[in-house]
Amino acid sequence: MLDSTLRQSLDACHDGMIRFARKLITLPSVTGEEALVARAITDEMRQLGYDGVTVDSVGNVLGVIRGGGGGEHILYNCHMDQVDPGNLEAWEYPPFEAVTADGYIHGRGASDTKGAIAPQIYAAAAVKQAGTPHKGDILVSCVVDEEPGDMWGMRRQYDEVLAKYPGRIGLLVLGEATGLNIYLGHRGKVEILLGVSGRVAHSSAPWRGSNAVYKMQPVIRAIEELNERLPGHDFLTRSSIALTNITCSPGWLSTVPDRCVIRVDRRFLPHENGDSILAELEGILRACGLTPGRDAEIAFDSYAHTSYTGVKEALPLYKPAFLTPKDEPHVAAALKALNGIGQQPDFRSWDFGTDGAWLATECNIPAIGYAPTEEQYAHTPLDRVSMAMMRQSLHGYAAISLALTG
Repeated sequence: MLDSTLRQSLDACHDGMIRFARKLITLPSVTGEEALVARAITDEMRQLGYDGVTVDSVGNVLGVIRGGGGGEHILYNCHMDQVDPGNLEAWEYPPFEAVTADGYIHGRGASDTKGAIAPQIYAAAAVKQAGTPHKGDILVSCVVDEEPGDMWGMRRQYDEVLAKYPGRIGLLVLGEATGLNIYLGHRGKVEILLGVSGRVAHSSAPWRGSNAVYKMQPVIRAIEELNERLPGHDFLTRSSIALTNITCSPGWLSTVPDRCVIRVDRRFLPHENGDSILAELEGILRACGLTPGRDAEIAFDSYAHTSYTGVKEALPLYKPAFLTPKDEPHVAAALKALNGIGQQPDFRSWDFGTDGAWLATECNIPAIGYAPTEEQYAHTPLDRVSMAMMRQSLHGYAAISLALTG
């Protein structure tokens, strides 16, 4: 239960939270161009009385509400970048006007994740403004470059700031879309480039060459068949593989191509990893009469980051799977806190991936998702966030914070 003083503090900041969410949505922030959003967040945190606000070398923001000491910290996280709005004619409401209609704020990034940034920031501030005692610190993290899928912003923030933060972070609460349910994890993801080589020739005499596209055909069929027999999971659905792009070169008129490259998106379960996936695809190549390293190659695709602060770094597009147990003590405490304010969340998992995979698997920080945003609207022209659910999450974040920070 939340005491009356804290409830009043939360209710008093509701309008400011909505205003701030709308402001964030009006600021375009495709990956690498998050500067305006980062500045708005740091300004808002300082105006709300945060005890500390830091920006690291790549532009990640971390706000701190300090506790009295002696307890575990809680870390909230959202990302500041959003995908491009795409075809503007597909939108009912302009993507960067933050129109309020039918109980929603509409616009690009509303569900992923600007509609969660605002209640996370305001809930932590409300705890301080109410003077509610707590031992551990409340940390609110807003990171860059989540959308590419290699967790670069989160990784940099952990290495530069969180790994050096005094005390222990007991729980990560992601603001990725959950519809007020508790999400416990997701499948891993890797983007793989697979290429085969042939021999170029004039297309008037194709027998003089070896068409790389034809050589790729049985590989594509085998990948399609592989998708049907990949393993399943009773909570994380199933592994999958999908061809998402195909190119050939040199691509000239009257020329048989000597190179064909496909990109595949492989989603995988916790018992799978990069090595097992590469071995699986090498087996397909050999079954199709191709020899890896000679006339075929496999490699993880990579993404070349340039942060809005100018930092450049390339990383493989690889994200591990993670699944936090339902009975993990921090999860149980978060569920009890939400039940205590009348919320009855279900346990679910994401179809997509999140930055939580890095902290959960590499940093040993238990991770869950809880947010007012809904997965069905992410990356679509229907992008939106429910204002009623934002109000509920405002109270939910405060309840979880107090339960986890003592």
